[in-house]
Amino acid sequence: MTLGEPPLEPPQPQRGLTREEHGRDVSAAQAEAEAQQSKWRRFLHMLSPRLVWSMADGYPVVLKQFIQFCLILIYPGWVFAVLVGGLFQLLFYVTVYPVLWVLFWPMRNHQKKHHPEEYAATRAKFEKK
Repeated sequence: MTLGEPPLEPPQPQRGLTREEHGRDVSAAQAEAEAQQSKWRRFLHMLSPRLVWSMADGYPVVLKQFIQFCLILIYPGWVFAVLVGGLFQLLFYVTVYPVLWVLFWPMRNHQKKHHPEEYAATRAKFEKK
């Protein structure tokens, strides 16, 4: 090979994107569900068939169609599971959560009196969620 001839090898491939550069791999329906502010609206959005069907996004065509078919078949079970999960969560917040609130009241009161800045920081952190 002389100096004026092009190389016989193909050029080096470009570096692919890292996981952080790609960002999250979620469908539009999943991103819409996560964007809901209200817990009630997020719960109702979980029952959407569009959200369940979007779980097959990102697969090759034939595999995607098969997965969507399977998701349609199990959709009634999905709705049942979401409703039962919501019922258990409601039951927890009505029965167990108040009991825990009363049991840990002395610890919260102690933190509030003796470490007010830490208490305020923790409250602020959990109010954002």
